Formats: sequence, structure tokens, C-alpha cells
Amino acid sequence: MAGSYQFARQVMQSPGVRRSLDKVADRVAAEANRLARAQGLGVAARVDGTRPKGRPYARVSMTGSQEWGTHTEPRRRILGQAAASVRGR
Repeated sequence: MAGSYQFARQVMQSPGVRRSLDKVADRVAAEANRLARAQGLGVAARVDGTRPKGRPYARVSMTGSQEWGTHTEPRRRILGQAAASVRGR
């Protein structure tokens, strides 16, 4: 069992996996930025991600409340739209 864990960890931390995660996240962030600009919002998407124990991930996030909205700001779902758009390609 220890050998399979080590193998899985090596695969997760491999440059190819990290590149793939970054590639998809960059596409989502670019689409989110495009959608935000089209709606006249002054927000920008950012990508981050490696957990403390080394497992990589790619999270795209934006400042502000445009994703879910508030009582004063409408719900826009920019990240949701961007992710759905990229997933469909």
C-alpha cells in the first residue's frame, strides 16, 4: 500500500499534472475576465494552488460578490459561466 501511495503522490506532483491543472485554470480565468469586462465589472480572476503537503490544485477565484450576488448586487455567476464554457470545449 505504501508503494501505491508514493506512486500516486509522484504522479500528482509531476510537472505534467501541474501543467494540465494550470492550463485549464488559465483558460477559465481568461474566460471569467472576458465575461467580467463585457459586463463592465472592474474585477479580475486569479489562479492559485498547492496545498501545504504538496498536492497541487488550481482554484480560480474573483474578488467581490458578483458570483452569488447580494441584496444590492445581482447574481452574475461569472466563474460558473466561465467554467461551463471551458468544459464544453
